[in-house]
Amino acid sequence: MIIECVRAAFKGLTDHIDTVYLVGGFGGCKFVRQRIEEAITQHCGILYDNIECPIQPDLAVVLGAVMWRKDPNIIQSRVADATYGTGLSDAFDPSIHDEHYKFFDEDGVQRCDNVFEVFVLKGEVIQQDEVYQTTLIPFSQSYILVNIPIFSTADDGVQYVRDKEGKRTVRKIGELILDLPNPDNVPNETPTVHGLAPIAAMVHARTSITV
Repeated sequence: MIIECVRAAFKGLTDHIDTVYLVGGFGGCKFVRQRIEEAITQHCGILYDNIECPIQPDLAVVLGAVMWRKDPNIIQSRVADATYGTGLSDAFDPSIHDEHYKFFDEDGVQRCDNVFEVFVLKGEVIQQDEVYQTTLIPFSQSYILVNIPIFSTADDGVQYVRDKEGKRTVRKIGELILDLPNPDNVPNETPTVHGLAPIAAMVHARTSITV
């Protein structure tokens, strides 16, 4: 299982890799390390001499966590391990949207359902505490509450959050639940302080992602 995961990871690489570091309990096991080295060599033979393992590999992860807790600024940026975004209904564009997802809203406007609106792409470098914002406008004037799901996927090129059979193509990792007060019945085409156009923010805070 470990070897298959290593092979799968290397098959998905798009950038050049100079060095591989083995940490954790498996990194300290000579047999497992040898098998991992063999698997890596099959894909990138030049890396065989650049596979490093610390003296105490089982403590490396713990020490890293302790070092970060003592000085959070030690990590200045991270690489997104997946693509993150939300699902929404967008204005239908025949040049980019599939007819299968087309529907008409209550005002008779053509829209595309289940569109995957991307915030962060897999492999993108994210600076510490970097914030991503997007404006979402409810297409129904009657909405007083809106749920904004947050999805992630390790796959590339995902355009919809569900396939044509209705099966989810992404993994739900959270959601924003927002009240939409509109005492003056302001049309929802115009963003106002009443909340008719909620702002969804993805904050990549240090070692985790919060919304």
